[in-house]
Amino acid sequence: MKMILKLTFALIFMFLRYDTSAQTISSFAPEKFRFALSEDEKPQLIDVRTKVEFDAEHIDGAVNIDINKIDFQKRINAKLNKGRIVYVYCRTGVRSLRAVKILSNLNFTRIYNLEGGLEAWKKQSYPTKKKHDKGNL
Repeated sequence: MKMILKLTFALIFMFLRYDTSAQTISSFAPEKFRFALSEDEKPQLIDVRTKVEFDAEHIDGAVNIDINKIDFQKRINAKLNKGRIVYVYCRTGVRSLRAVKILSNLNFTRIYNLEGGLEAWKKQSYPTKKKHDKGNL
């Protein structure tokens, strides 16, 4: 009986230990998303909209990786470090949620999604970079 009890505790411990290394996927309101970005020395900020949308306006520091392109997963693996937080956004939050699922399937462990996308970001009057801004693309 003691052996069964020890095995049960060992299995529970292994399960809990495994569970603590699980992926962190969070959708943040613009305020929290902006704060998290500001606290990250070198954020991996991904805009998953089209190049046309990105060129028109984006969050400064973002890299454009269009989720609708066939090579999306390949580009994600080539450009991003799986050990660091990945910040993801799109226009309204729909495409970025798709991207979050893909990132999760590619074994990225910390993924932060901008809830409401760029539209919610702009409603808070947070800055964006536009094509006509000096020094842009």
